[in-house]
Amino acid sequence: MTNGITTDSGLDRNETNPNSNCLDGKRCPRCGSYGPFEVEVSMRVLLYDSGSDDAEDGSIEYDDDAFAVCYACRCKGKFGDFNDR
Repeated sequence: MTNGITTDSGLDRNETNPNSNCLDGKRCPRCGSYGPFEVEVSMRVLLYDSGSDDAEDGSIEYDDDAFAVCYACRCKGKFGDFNDR
């Protein structure tokens, strides 16, 4: 049974999102995929002339304004555009 709101691929918006961590509440607005998504992030690294290593804090930061791409259909937008409505 559908609620009349479907994605471009025809997936029902009432379907339960299986993600419970970084992608909780995220879904591609075009194809309905729950991920994975490519997301532009900021990360601190220890940079050497020969390359880099993760910095001690090793944190990766992103928010809803980060550029994102659906791995399944290549839909592009802000990560916030992928919020499951």
